Formats: sequence, structure tokens, C-alpha cells
Amino acid sequence: MRLMTHIRGSSDGGFEVRIVVPRDCRSRIGKVNLTRRLGRVSKSDANRLAVPVIGKFRAMIEAVRSGDPVPDYQLALSTLVPTSRGVEAVTHRVVGQSRPSVKLMDLYDGYARERQPSPATMKRWRPVIASLISHLGHDDANLITADDIIGWKEALARDGIAGRTIREVYLAAIKVVLGWSVENRKIAVNPATDVTVRVPKTVRLRERGFSVIEARTILKASLERGFSRISEEHARARRWIPWICAYSGARVGEIGQLRGCDFSKVDGVWALRITPEAGSTKSGTARWVPIHDHLLEQGILEMVTRVGIGPLFFDPSRARGGSDGNPHAKKVGERLAKWVRELGVNDPHVQPNHSWRHLFKTIARRAGIDPAARDAIQGHAPRTVGEEYGDWPVDVLAKAISAFPRFHT
Repeated sequence: MRLMTHIRGSSDGGFEVRIVVPRDCRSRIGKVNLTRRLGRVSKSDANRLAVPVIGKFRAMIEAVRSGDPVPDYQLALSTLVPTSRGVEAVTHRVVGQSRPSVKLMDLYDGYARERQPSPATMKRWRPVIASLISHLGHDDANLITADDIIGWKEALARDGIAGRTIREVYLAAIKVVLGWSVENRKIAVNPATDVTVRVPKTVRLRERGFSVIEARTILKASLERGFSRISEEHARARRWIPWICAYSGARVGEIGQLRGCDFSKVDGVWALRITPEAGSTKSGTARWVPIHDHLLEQGILEMVTRVGIGPLFFDPSRARGGSDGNPHAKKVGERLAKWVRELGVNDPHVQPNHSWRHLFKTIARRAGIDPAARDAIQGHAPRTVGEEYGDWPVDVLAKAISAFPRFHT
């Protein structure tokens, strides 16, 4: 079967309608081409689905040539809604019908109430929504077009925002919020769906984990006494957090928020509990991590006993911060990173805190520790649906930790 005129293949493997706007109409319509994707459908369905789309596009062009008010392009598309077989016309709506204003920030608030994203996500995404509103000069989600999203994306790039950040923060946020809005029939289409940013592949000039020399430098420095002009809590952070991260592969932020009450004996094994109750975890799930024998020998439990049940590495009465998870623990991590750089571990291609996670994984592989066990210890997502079943008993994880070799300074 042959395709009708104005139908062509689209980049997603389906079909789309594309009509070139005559030159004398472009200034009023504001576009060179009028396009609408039909989805991944058969040729016969593409021909059927294209009829109302082509009709609406031709009506716009004829309205311009006859001097009539130009039907709104985005509204024309809003009368064509996605279905399992492509797009279909909604017969009870017509081009030129008035639409109520739908405030973009209200959509974000509705999404946040229902989905309840993490505090960190909410703190990061609200300014993103505000950025788009500022760029558009209005707050009506019904008026946003794909061209608007592209223009915003390009403006962000001109402002010096990295392509990866635009893709993974700005576009990701607006796609999710508008996607939720379509699902809940707040708006008809998501204009951000097909907008993306192509980011060059990151060039890696070295391994992501600390080298043996870098790890020893940090661990040896942590054992020094008499840290001057820093608080008692931060001195404890320097002393213990690098060692805990080295033997657990945990995130520095997760360890920075530990409390004395998070240490306990479980199944006969001393372990620490990383839990959202203390601040935040990336997965939002608590986990027990067995404590390596070398940490026990160094006196970590005695330190916990002296401090008590509260935070180990910051004083909440003195620390300052916002509402992003545990801002006190975040500040602890920032100070540790600065200290690591001052020790001479200053290669810009290695992260001063996160590299413990990479090093743990490397050493665990070399030690032959079960991949699923090391993922459970580090809080990484299960590799398969099957691995999501059941739990990881602490005594089982303790066997994996016991196989992890000691660091020597």
C-alpha cells in the first residue's frame, strides 16, 4: 500500500504528517513546516490517522490566506490524542475552541503531592520549573510547544549549563511533570517528549577509584592526632568516615549522617544501619552493612559508645543547612572532600569522596566476593527481577565482608 501525500517515516520508526508551510503564510503561522507524529503503525493506519491531521493543517493555511484568525497550532494538535494505534481526532473539540489556563507550577505541585519525590528532587526541580516559566514569559502549560522547549534548552546551553545537566535535570524534570499531567488529563500533549540533548561520551583518562597510593594517603592521614582548629565532630569525621567507606563502599553522605543508634548486633554480627530515617539514601531503602573486623579492632564501637545515640559526625545544634535530605551530612562530605584535596589527592579525574565506592567494587571483584552480595552491601539495585526476591541476612553479608582484604598504611 502506498502512503498518502504528506506522510513520511519518522525518526522513531513510525510515521508522521509533514506539510511545508507556503512562504506567504510562514510569518503568521510562525513555522516553516507543520508536523505531527502518528506513531508506529501500519501504512493503512497511517493513511487513516493522517486524514484529520492534514485537514487541520490545511485549514490553518487557508485561514491565513483568507485573512481569517489563525487557528492555534498547539490547540489543533491537542484535539488529536494518543491511542494504542497512533493518534485519533477528538470530535467534540474544534480548532479555535477556548482553553482554560493550566498553570505549570500547579502541575508540578500536583505531581509532587501524588508521587512524593525525595526532598532532594523537590528542591532541585522547583527551580527548573521556574526557569522554564521565566524563559517562556508565562505559566500556561497549554501554550507550551516543542519549539518552546527547544528554545529553552538552547538558552540554557548559552548560559553555560552543561549538556548532561540540561538532559538529566532540566529536561528530565519537565518531561516527568508534563508526562504526569497528560496521564491525569490536565493537558492533552507533552511537548517535551521528543526533545533531547546529545552529550559527547565522557573521556576517562584513568580509573574512577582511588589508586593504592591515594587510598593509603587518606587513610594514613586519618590516623593522625591533633587536628587543629576544627570541631570535635569533624575531627571524628576525618578519623572514621574514610575507613568506613573503604570497608563498605558506602556513599560518604550515607556515612556522614550515621547516628550512634544505627550501630547494633544483628544475627550475632556487629553492623551499621544506613537508613532514610537518618537523612536520605539514594534508593530510599534501609540496609544493614556488617562492620569489618579491622574497624572493630580500631575501636569504632568504643567511639560510638562515647558519643551516644545521636549524630556521630556533626552537631545538629550548630550545623546549618536547608531541607535537602540531611544538609548537615552534606556539609560533612564537602569538608572531607576539601581535606582530601589538601592532602594532595587532587587529580581532577578522581572524585575525593565517591571514589571509595569504585575502589571497594574493584577490590571486592579481586577478592572473588559474590556480585549480588557486594551490590547489596553498597546499596546498588539488583541486577535481575529474580534477585529482588528475598532478603540479604546480615550473617551472609558478613561472610562477604570477611573476605574483603585489609588496608595497610
